[in-house]
Amino acid sequence: MCRAWVALFALATACADVPSDRYGVDRIRLIGVESIDPQALRACLATDQRERLNINLGRTRSPECNAPPFDPTTRLRIPLWRRGWPLFDRNVFERDLLRVERFYRARGYYDAEVVSVTFDPPVAATEDRVPEQDPPCERLGSDEGCAVNLEVTVVEGEPVLVGSIQVSGSPEGTTLEGALRSAFALDVGDPFDETYYEKTKDDMRRTMRDATYACASVAGHVEVDPEAHRADIQFHVEPGPASHIREVTLTGEQDLRRQTILAVADVEPGDPFSDSSLEEARHAVYALGAFASVDILTTPVRDESDQCTGEVDVAIRVSPGRRLRYGVGGGLQSGLVGSGLQQSDVLQWDIHLLGYVEHRNFLGGLRRIRIEDRPKLIFSNLFPRPFARDGTPPRLGNEVRAEFRQPAFIEARTTLVVGARYDYGPDPLDAFFRHNVDTSIGVRRNFLDGRLATAFGIHFNLFRANDIPAKVTQGDYKLIFLEQLIQLDLRDDSRNPTRGIFTGVELHEAALLSWDYLRIVPDFRAYAPLGPLVLAGRFRLGWMQIFRAEGGLDDVSSVVGPQPYRLRSGGASSHRGFVPGFLGDARGPVDPGDADSAFYQQNSGGLRRWEASLELRVPVNEDFGLVIFGDVGDVNRAKRFRFDYLHLAVGLGLRYQTIIGPFRLDIGWLVPRAQIIGQDDPVPSHEVSFGFVRFQGAVHLTIGEAF
Repeated sequence: MCRAWVALFALATACADVPSDRYGVDRIRLIGVESIDPQALRACLATDQRERLNINLGRTRSPECNAPPFDPTTRLRIPLWRRGWPLFDRNVFERDLLRVERFYRARGYYDAEVVSVTFDPPVAATEDRVPEQDPPCERLGSDEGCAVNLEVTVVEGEPVLVGSIQVSGSPEGTTLEGALRSAFALDVGDPFDETYYEKTKDDMRRTMRDATYACASVAGHVEVDPEAHRADIQFHVEPGPASHIREVTLTGEQDLRRQTILAVADVEPGDPFSDSSLEEARHAVYALGAFASVDILTTPVRDESDQCTGEVDVAIRVSPGRRLRYGVGGGLQSGLVGSGLQQSDVLQWDIHLLGYVEHRNFLGGLRRIRIEDRPKLIFSNLFPRPFARDGTPPRLGNEVRAEFRQPAFIEARTTLVVGARYDYGPDPLDAFFRHNVDTSIGVRRNFLDGRLATAFGIHFNLFRANDIPAKVTQGDYKLIFLEQLIQLDLRDDSRNPTRGIFTGVELHEAALLSWDYLRIVPDFRAYAPLGPLVLAGRFRLGWMQIFRAEGGLDDVSSVVGPQPYRLRSGGASSHRGFVPGFLGDARGPVDPGDADSAFYQQNSGGLRRWEASLELRVPVNEDFGLVIFGDVGDVNRAKRFRFDYLHLAVGLGLRYQTIIGPFRLDIGWLVPRAQIIGQDDPVPSHEVSFGFVRFQGAVHLTIGEAF
């Protein structure tokens, strides 16, 4: 029976009763399990122990049976409470003992054996039912059964190691031979593991199919000498003929324009066969947005003797989704404006409603049009003290967006994108209301299955301000500029990366209207696993050159350009020692006795920006994580980068994973005497107060990783 105090955790623990004639498994101890991960072994057992809720440092997911990695993992475990009572079945447990030895054998430990099993109470070794009268144990409750503890002792022995790996049948001295060897999941000297052995064969087969060999087969043979603890592996490759596509068929499209679908797929008869190219075609068709599912099937053509002819038939099967989509909802947006490399932190967040209508076959041809309206209640704190109670009260705003997409524009994988946006409300970077109209037309093209993205377009931006305070640094303007974007994403996961790199550069060239300028923003990020931890780094620059500014602009705009495209830093996604926009100095006139004047000038942007961040990401469990970070950087109006202005901040962050990304809290502390090289005093910033604790720095609460 669940005790009263357990009820306090009822939602989390789901306490279950044990029937009066059964044993509930309290604990299974695995003794002698040292060379493999005990949790990976437990995942393959049918008998489970009572679940314990832990905080496990370094574990980001629960192991799955026969899914690598199998290596031992060091964890710092903080036990909280236990819940649930799995029932003990003696026959199932006896089969589990065989599974233990089979699991070890699959990992290359042919000598491993279960040498002893201990039951508490001992009678459970022969009978898995609790007698009603005179039970040999203490019942968990008056009408419940007993707990049983199991102890399994294993002697692992020495592993069978890979002595040699030979490949036959592949073309020697070619790049294909090297690609096949790079597919090895095992290496000489490793314990022979069946899972990695099968994975190697699958990866070698995939490598052959990517190299146009559609009928390729890979056979393997392993000679194991248990006494010598040696395994010799032989792979034999039958490539078959180099293949090309003979026929392409499309089914399921209903009334959707098949010419557009086939054009976007970009698979033609006579093309060399490649699994990766076909997968890229599937992604491109699915990205049209009109389909619930897209499948591409391949059938090698065989002659009368069942031999491959080198031709492959490709069948594209689509299942259309809803054409007309609409909805009403709401949400919260915190601290960010813009997108991609142009994303900026701001001292503004909003609660908004969202209504949209979208048609994914507008006027036929799989054209897509979307119109949405987003009325907002906007909260701003444009005062230098980020948690001051006298911040700006919430105000209303509204944003209307429209976007039109034309697939297969000019060529198969190029998309024409026409967009328009009207935003009315308090400016996210200053303290006034404005009308901001932005229209654009451009083309986008992805390569390498979306890892390489390119875009080229032209923007027109009309900005009209009203209710402008005297100290505000932005007036009305008209802006037209060309925009180019290229970015390469080689990360293993764009939302939660653990390895790989991301790099990109964005360019603007403005002319004719309020300004002539050139703006370049490169960005580089890298991620490396350190066991269960991840070391992440980022370096980005911002370079802006104003060649001409028309008369009538305010003094600040003439120097640093239009409000949305000025170079700023500070905030949750850039330098976390400063609130958004406050890194560096603007070198504008400031009245020392006027805090508002100091704010407006310091938040008005610069012409040169550099930033660097390094952080260690520590998973605590599947949902929570810690981050230790250091940020440096500077923004200024001089025409040079001030790399001696470090503005070093160190800090600690908390992460909670959600379906829309990590919800995070970061606290950045500006390190004294590490702000400007050669100067002892730190750059004046904002004082953060937590009761009796006060420090120079900033606190950030937002959604999504910093980079």
